[in-house]
Amino acid sequence: MKSFTEYLAESKKVYSFKVGVAGELPENFEDHMERGLQKFGVGKMSAGKKTPIQERPLDFPQLENTEVHYYEVDLMYPTTSRVLQEYLGSVCKVPQSHIIVRNPQEPQELYQQEKEDEEYVAKLTQEDMGGESGQADVGGSRVMDLLKELEASRKDRDTATMDDVPTGESKDIGDTENSKAVLS
Repeated sequence: MKSFTEYLAESKKVYSFKVGVAGELPENFEDHMERGLQKFGVGKMSAGKKTPIQERPLDFPQLENTEVHYYEVDLMYPTTSRVLQEYLGSVCKVPQSHIIVRNPQEPQELYQQEKEDEEYVAKLTQEDMGGESGQADVGGSRVMDLLKELEASRKDRDTATMDDVPTGESKDIGDTENSKAVLS
């Protein structure tokens, strides 16, 4: 039987993040970043990958004509993207508008992942385009269905009249108005 410490050693979880920094990096940026991340227990930190200068970088649409450096970081201590972004901005002296931290499972990251290359086949060139047939919902058959629905609703409306309900007598209701004041 395993001891508690063995179970604890096996259950180490890694928290992955992608850090993007736009523009020119300050001197010794990577050293400051790695030293700052020691607070969260750095498991692995990749070397920065630099994108070419872009008119509008994807993660920084408010910036123009700038390059972006991306780092992949694995941490041993749990944290959120927002907390890590603010912390790295203050430790590395980078404005918050020039730094972004994302979890690899966020929708923006999943959207940017490379997709498997599948052969594209135009559906218009195939005889069977897949899906259900819509022929019952168009043309003459739909007109006949619509007329049947209208006839059924007309019959329902005709049977709901109030002709058979007897009228009551109202002997206790008079036509005189209230002559007393509310406040006295």
